[in-house]
Amino acid sequence: MTSIPDLNGEARFAEFTLAEGCLLCGGEVSIRATPSGAHSYCPTCHWLSRPRMKVRGQGLELSFSTSANA
Repeated sequence: MTSIPDLNGEARFAEFTLAEGCLLCGGEVSIRATPSGAHSYCPTCHWLSRPRMKVRGQGLELSFSTSANA
């Protein structure tokens, strides 16, 4: 788990990466958190997502919605 990053001044966003955080390929995931929510991107498989982010103690909890088509 990565520690909570500081917000970057008046821009009000934080950026960090999670090693092996991609649910699809296991690659490194870049996360950008803003007041309107979080966005994630995996440069290995190019997966874009909008995870839900919650502060838990001294860390973050990210959850990803799942949808399926049959």
